[in-house]
Amino acid sequence: MVWVALTLPALAQDQNAPVPTPAPGAEGAEPSAPTPEPQNRPVEELPVPDDRPAEAAPEATPDTAPEANGEATVPPVVPVPETPPDAAAGPSQAPSEAAEPAPAPQPAYISPDKARTKPEPDAPQTPDAAVTPEQAVEAAAALKDAEDCEAELTERGVRFSIEDTISDGDCGVLRPVRIEALSSGVTVAPPTQMLCRTALALDIWVSDGVVAAGSELLDGAKLESLSQASTYVCRARASESRISEHSRGSAIDISAFGFDGGRTVEVKAQTPSSADDKFLAKARRTACGPFRTVLGPGTDADHDTHFHLDIAARNNDSTYCR
Repeated sequence: MVWVALTLPALAQDQNAPVPTPAPGAEGAEPSAPTPEPQNRPVEELPVPDDRPAEAAPEATPDTAPEANGEATVPPVVPVPETPPDAAAGPSQAPSEAAEPAPAPQPAYISPDKARTKPEPDAPQTPDAAVTPEQAVEAAAALKDAEDCEAELTERGVRFSIEDTISDGDCGVLRPVRIEALSSGVTVAPPTQMLCRTALALDIWVSDGVVAAGSELLDGAKLESLSQASTYVCRARASESRISEHSRGSAIDISAFGFDGGRTVEVKAQTPSSADDKFLAKARRTACGPFRTVLGPGTDADHDTHFHLDIAARNNDSTYCR
């Protein structure tokens, strides 16, 4: 509130001068109203609201307009807003009614994680895959077999490493083996990804069959490397809708043999009765046993450039070597 001192000359002459009252029944007279009691507070103490300019003069009203005879009239009274009861009571007095508590401020932003109480309607719901007791027993047996096979590879002297298990829909390999060198010192390139049992069959075949065939039929040549065209790959069989044994890590395709002195024998149709032809024929025969399936040039057009070797189980533990 701003306190404004008003200079009123007429008030200085006679503050208590009576206010003329129109006679009853006179034309234009209004019903008489109780005469307000004189204001005891000095005019200088009258508060004026902040939003009212201090210098604005009050408009004249019929009750306060000067009379024609020149008599002095009561100056206009500035309206004073009533003081709130709480303010008038002072700090030592409690208000008559307790004020309602102000509402707690609400945050302008709520994290979606806190605001959301249920998933979005379009969110995909993937049920947990139930594992039957039979599947659990089978998985435990497969893991135990892989560990036993790895121990046998180590005992034979094969240098290898175990990679992370591959799972790709219907395809996959449990603890795939990456061969660095077979027990005979023969390397395999590029790196392999296959079951341990496939790696074990490969080591048996190379050590017991291929090394001896090269030494016997290729003038004592020493086998140093194998070139593989495929180990693990998720695909269907060439002529069937079923997945290939490569999709299980149970197959390997051999495309060439490398010997010391830089000699290479590729797996393909060779000149009949040549040294390379005889070597390939013996190597192919010795693969049937460690591997359950052996295919190569002459089987069909899909195998004209490599030996396909896999360990797929067959009825009565039979083999399929063509």
